[in-house]
Amino acid sequence: MSKFAGITLTRPELTLDAVHDGRHALSTAIANDRESIPLLAHLPEEGIAFFTYTWVNAASEAGAAVCLFGPGVGPEPIVIGLPDRPVPADMNFSEWKIEGFEMKHDLQFGTARFHFADDRVALDFTFEGAHPPYAYAGSAGGCPSYCATNRIEQSGRVWGTLTLAGRTIAFDTTGHRDHSWGTRDWKAMQNYRWFQGQAGPGVSVHFWHLNALGQTRLIGYVFKDGVMAEVTGLDFDLAFDDRFLQRSLTATITDDAGRTTSLAAEFYAHAPLIPSPDLVLNEAAATITVDGKPGVGWLECAWPTDYLAHIRANPAYAQG
Repeated sequence: MSKFAGITLTRPELTLDAVHDGRHALSTAIANDRESIPLLAHLPEEGIAFFTYTWVNAASEAGAAVCLFGPGVGPEPIVIGLPDRPVPADMNFSEWKIEGFEMKHDLQFGTARFHFADDRVALDFTFEGAHPPYAYAGSAGGCPSYCATNRIEQSGRVWGTLTLAGRTIAFDTTGHRDHSWGTRDWKAMQNYRWFQGQAGPGVSVHFWHLNALGQTRLIGYVFKDGVMAEVTGLDFDLAFDDRFLQRSLTATITDDAGRTTSLAAEFYAHAPLIPSPDLVLNEAAATITVDGKPGVGWLECAWPTDYLAHIRANPAYAQG
């Protein structure tokens, strides 16, 4: 990965070979075996956040989705879903196409091109990675078996255009992508907080704070000053509104380079994502600071569906 030659990792196994930027062989013998690639970006000055998402299973059935939300979109998110359908087994992510959804990875964890258009919205943008992909399997505790065989997280620059309601918005911002392959058992995960943020292309923070199988897991990295290090500790305060949607976050993060990173976020846009009847993912985009430097961030909070309905129905639990 010569593109990232000037970046230091505290352990070499925190990243992985570029072959994993492409499609993986999945097993029909393994329950819930799948592969997915979301990419998300933030336009806080427009009051808009968006993500693109595509997935494929072991039977080579694939789908995709595009979601835009926030006050600049309106009171309801725009959610465009392209349901599962057979795709060629040899179609790689270098030339991935499902109806109007197109994605072209360079298969080097460097750049990716995205295009989508229908009668409501058009997106055309490029993602360029700012640091090597962080590999969950290389973390101190490995990749949780109910999450994936492996999974990467990578932040970078995102630039292009969004056309919405007859208006074209040019943007040049930062964003984030992940890529996972293997088992995804949503019901095994009791709840979690998945965060990523950037303060310019030279600073990226990711953590996944998860409760499952009677354990609490913390996985993630901090990239700053040319060094990518694994998260070793997280102290956070997360505030919600009366619907248990993310309102603000403050956090202090330690890593295995011996550094401490301070984070603060104020959330401006919210949308639910429901990957399973058992789980609700509340997505929220934010303006943030990392060590006092301004940027953008995203926090996904996972709630068991029945539990979320229960706490929302009891006024005594409201935090707003």
